[in-house]
Amino acid sequence: MRSPCVAVVCMATWLAGCATPEYAIRQVPVPEESPSALQIERTISAYQAGQFQRQGARSIGPSERLAGFEVQPLVNRLSRVTERPSLRYRAYLLHDDDPNAAALADGRIYLTTGLLNYLARRGGQADELASVISHELAHTVAQHLVKRYRMLQQQELLMALVAAGAAVASRDAGAPMQRASRLAVNVASLLQDVANSGYSQEQELEADQLGIQYMIRAGFRPEATLELLQDFSRFEQPWPLLRTHPYSTRRQEDLQRYLTDIGYWERTQPRPQQSPSTSAQQRLTHLREIQRLYPSGSVSWQNLQRQIEALIK
Repeated sequence: MRSPCVAVVCMATWLAGCATPEYAIRQVPVPEESPSALQIERTISAYQAGQFQRQGARSIGPSERLAGFEVQPLVNRLSRVTERPSLRYRAYLLHDDDPNAAALADGRIYLTTGLLNYLARRGGQADELASVISHELAHTVAQHLVKRYRMLQQQELLMALVAAGAAVASRDAGAPMQRASRLAVNVASLLQDVANSGYSQEQELEADQLGIQYMIRAGFRPEATLELLQDFSRFEQPWPLLRTHPYSTRRQEDLQRYLTDIGYWERTQPRPQQSPSTSAQQRLTHLREIQRLYPSGSVSWQNLQRQIEALIK
């Protein structure tokens, strides 16, 4: 029979993982370069790289074109504008029909053939591939796998302490104590958990914002991310309790709000050769579309409302 305390810990962890984070502007990450963090990065990356190698992954050449894309130059261009440009970012190809991508903690980026073919069918836009790569780079720069490892390690240690306390209470500290000790130091199990558990919703939303920043700094269109998320929404399951990632529609709306909050739309408002009335109407429509993403009466909603009223006058 499981200890009630253990059940409570598991339930609390489950609820925390299912909670959907609120929209917010995430802080710029400050990478940790401590020996401990670097060792975790190397260990996790070696484990995951071994898994990808067994699946037939290979490195992509520095000037190799795949499905019409120059992959490694895109990685280089984006990595230079991150908060961690000193890592050696390398692109790898994995033969898999499913569109997917993954980033390791040491700078390796894995792209599937399915992803490159999917983007090629959409027109082969470098901005869209840059959107995927920048999101994956953000996971590496923010050290999400290191944080995931430490969180799981803390959970394992907490479970070990709970098990030890239950053993002492039952006056049977032999086998349970030994199992708790093994649980606390089982690095191989932790590595497998990190590799298989994926990222939290908070980490995905943080990677979205960081990726958008990298695209803007590197001269790519961040709108490409919104276009991709719009298309991704066609493939999603309608049951949020079984998900670890936010819905694409939620991610798209958050990024639209983020681009508004950082003033991107204001800086890049197109100035086509149109009559003033046509341009004003397009601007008004755009402001109204953005405004609906905010709670009515909120500060951002009111700021947009003032701009709308100024155009109507």
